[in-house]
Amino acid sequence: MTKTKFLTLLLLIVGLSANAAGQEKPSWIIRLETLLREKERAWRIAEKDARGAGKYYHETIILKSGALRADISIDVLDTAEMAKEQFDGEEIAFTNILGKGSVKSELENLGDENFMFTGRRGPRRRGNIFLRRGNVLVKVFAPSAKTAERLARHVVGQMPPPD
Repeated sequence: MTKTKFLTLLLLIVGLSANAAGQEKPSWIIRLETLLREKERAWRIAEKDARGAGKYYHETIILKSGALRADISIDVLDTAEMAKEQFDGEEIAFTNILGKGSVKSELENLGDENFMFTGRRGPRRRGNIFLRRGNVLVKVFAPSAKTAERLARHVVGQMPPPD
């Protein structure tokens, strides 16, 4: 590779990296991570993946407890309208994907709107929660509905009031 091509490639990588780090992590997500460490002693934060560009921010927090895993995915979008549109699309998609083998329900006092899918069988029915509050979308996938709801309530409890 010539020196010019190498420098061009290096500048491209640096430029893309700078753009990917566009928005700083919202302070409420930092508080959420602290709360999870303090309140969810049986779980540990095993992995985090954060990215942002412009006003958009996304973070996935993977929690582990022994062989169990729970995922919290947070998307902060530019507007509540954009979040609503994405939420509606995901509701259609996940209803089509999970609807036949799961029970769909709503939870009280959890964001502006939400839905939860739980497995139909077994004592520890997996819980999948999707919620929107203002311009924030949250997905929680956990090994039980009880754990999913508790984690989702931790998230909502740290969010700032919607605009």
